[in-house]
Amino acid sequence: MLGFALRFLVRTTRMTQMSKTILRAALVALCLLMVPLAASQVVDGWNWPAGAFVRVYLLFFGTALAYALIARRMGAWAYKAGVGLALAAGFVLGWSNMVHVADSHNPANLAYYSVLAVGAVGAWVARLEARGLARTLFAMAATLALIALVLPSGAPPELARNMAVGHAVLVAFFAASGLLFRHASLVGLK
Repeated sequence: MLGFALRFLVRTTRMTQMSKTILRAALVALCLLMVPLAASQVVDGWNWPAGAFVRVYLLFFGTALAYALIARRMGAWAYKAGVGLALAAGFVLGWSNMVHVADSHNPANLAYYSVLAVGAVGAWVARLEARGLARTLFAMAATLALIALVLPSGAPPELARNMAVGHAVLVAFFAASGLLFRHASLVGLK
């Protein structure tokens, strides 16, 4: 139904390619927002205020739009996969940190946003070229690993172990994305 409505809207209006991309990202974000919205109706204790749903929608929309705009720059599968993996890992890091900061009110947790800042600045400096993005993703992985080692969690042992596993998985995702960008840059040189 949603696909039909989107096709009808696109066919009946004269939309630029950018308008279509923004509309698709907005609709994908809206569909993804239905998951936490439905969960808030069935899960006990899930009482998000309206502002939280707006922030989550903006996070979904920003991620979907970034993928659409960045991935279309390159035809190489490794580049597109690298963009998808980097954005997915960044989304998980941003989401989990947003929830953790809201629950704990610990300002030290804001250090995790430096990983996302490294990614944003690195992508801008690299001008979205695969070789520069590879370096950026390796720097993001190193920054997250350093934060995980330096920032004391003060959590009980079981929670600290789960946090260590989460850090390791995200570091691996950022590093794997860096390897995909490296592969895309090598394919581009041939």
